[in-house]
Amino acid sequence: MDAGTIQDYYEESHIDYQLIWQLPVSHGLHAGYHDDDHSSHGAAVENMNRVLADTVDIGPDDRVLDCGCGVGGSSVWVADERGATVQGIDLVPMQLRKARKLARKRGVADRASFALADFTNTPFPDDSFDVLWGIEAICHAEDKTDFIAEAARLLDDGGRLVLSDGFRAVENMTPYERESMDKWLDGWAVPNLADADDFRAALDDAGFGNVRFEDATENVLPSSKRLYWVSRLGAPLAKLMLKAGIRTPTQEENRVAARYQHETLSAGLWQYGIFAAER
Repeated sequence: MDAGTIQDYYEESHIDYQLIWQLPVSHGLHAGYHDDDHSSHGAAVENMNRVLADTVDIGPDDRVLDCGCGVGGSSVWVADERGATVQGIDLVPMQLRKARKLARKRGVADRASFALADFTNTPFPDDSFDVLWGIEAICHAEDKTDFIAEAARLLDDGGRLVLSDGFRAVENMTPYERESMDKWLDGWAVPNLADADDFRAALDDAGFGNVRFEDATENVLPSSKRLYWVSRLGAPLAKLMLKAGIRTPTQEENRVAARYQHETLSAGLWQYGIFAAER
């Protein structure tokens, strides 16, 4: 899964995120963290930022690297709500332009900056950050240990790592289960999911301590269901538009993936989790 494939996916699927994920309002491509106090879509998407920031206690003195920052919603939220200095990095120039525009609009361009970079091989010096942050981005890495090694290099003494993502829950799958997972992962330009236990072990091996994991599957289920129903109900029109050349194969694969991410999650083939650790 090379950078070009990931870039093409996000550029071609942007219109879907605009319409279905209320991107002009939520400014986040990630699942929402639903709880008793945050039940609407927009509130839950913002709440995911709050949950991760609270998990590692981000404050105004922190230097934060947002890995796979997308259109900048999380970076801007952290800069605005916590007063931290945030560096967002991403592989998609279009998303970076929107992130910079959002930072200017929210008045935090002096604290939130954005650059084209790969989070497994960044241009930043050792010990440059106090917090490494990633929401549903690390899954795009072919080898997640490459990200962990870079995180260990970039974090200063006492630095913290926090991320939320999907993690494989079943090793041996039936042919149908494997096919369903492939339709989801391929459609969203994700090469594979890490096993949570393997990810924890890799953090240990890289010298991280106080490693914590929260299974947040129940908190993202409403977001997962939302995508599922949009995919199923929109299928007839989407197929006609594909046939007419109005939608691209990448956009159609994105729609199909939205169905299978929920079916596989409901079947227990993967889980959604939040990892935190310290250097």
